[in-house]
Amino acid sequence: MNEVLAQVWVEHITRLRLGIELADALGRLGPIGGLGVFSENVPRPHPVPRSARTPSPSGDADDAIGLPGVRQNPSGRFSIAFTVRDVAGQSRLDVRVIDPNRCYVPRRLSIPVPSLADVLAADKAHDADPTVPLAPRGCRPVLFPGADYGTHAGATLIRGRATWGPGGPPVQWARIEATANGVNQPTPWRAHGDDRGEFLLVIGPLSLVQAQQASLELDVDVTVHARPVPPPGTPVDSPAQSRSDPLWQLPIERIAALDPSDPVAAGEVLPPGYTSAASQVVTCQRGRPTRPLPFVLN
Repeated sequence: MNEVLAQVWVEHITRLRLGIELADALGRLGPIGGLGVFSENVPRPHPVPRSARTPSPSGDADDAIGLPGVRQNPSGRFSIAFTVRDVAGQSRLDVRVIDPNRCYVPRRLSIPVPSLADVLAADKAHDADPTVPLAPRGCRPVLFPGADYGTHAGATLIRGRATWGPGGPPVQWARIEATANGVNQPTPWRAHGDDRGEFLLVIGPLSLVQAQQASLELDVDVTVHARPVPPPGTPVDSPAQSRSDPLWQLPIERIAALDPSDPVAAGEVLPPGYTSAASQVVTCQRGRPTRPLPFVLN
């Protein structure tokens, strides 16, 4: 039965279930090109193609592992529509965001979604009273700079690296927080580490006193947080249920609500299990990149 048109017409309505707009952690405006969003809501174990198991000559693996891609609109946003199966479907959708160009660090997210019944009820209530809000269906996750992120000339950067033990394997998917040394800074500067243990931390605006200092150096307190590698035989939280998935150790972050201020979507919350940490004071050269000694975690 048609909902809008007279019955003599054939009607087909596509309703949005979830819209995803990826945002730059440094505030760059406009859509981010070259990214891919892939659904992890597949039967498990998901087969991993050979391209993912065998890295390319450049050393990069296929982070998508053959998962179904989420449609991207000309606006740059990604959209997932309701289907017949979604009448009593899941209350959450799990996706992974990847960048083959390594300009942004991947993320895996569990995003809440409304049911079709809730959307229809909200639409009906809004039609009767336009002051009644529609069901929220948009999510705006923040992506952090990766190893090949292009920064502006004159930016103050820390290009860091973290290892498990001195000279050990890289610390994958670390989270980094930093503040100016000796300053009560309510909001730290943040960065996300990649699979190679590398991170790019961009030093943001300084206080007026710091900006007026004549010194060309700035001391920054940097802390690297990480989740210890699960021991062999531990169940893997991956659609492949296997460590052949290049992102098997990247945690799934549960977004609490479809709200622009959600701290998980903003990348401000440490994922569960990030119990290892290492800190050091890094002396930065203003307006230049600084490469400190590796952060060593145990």
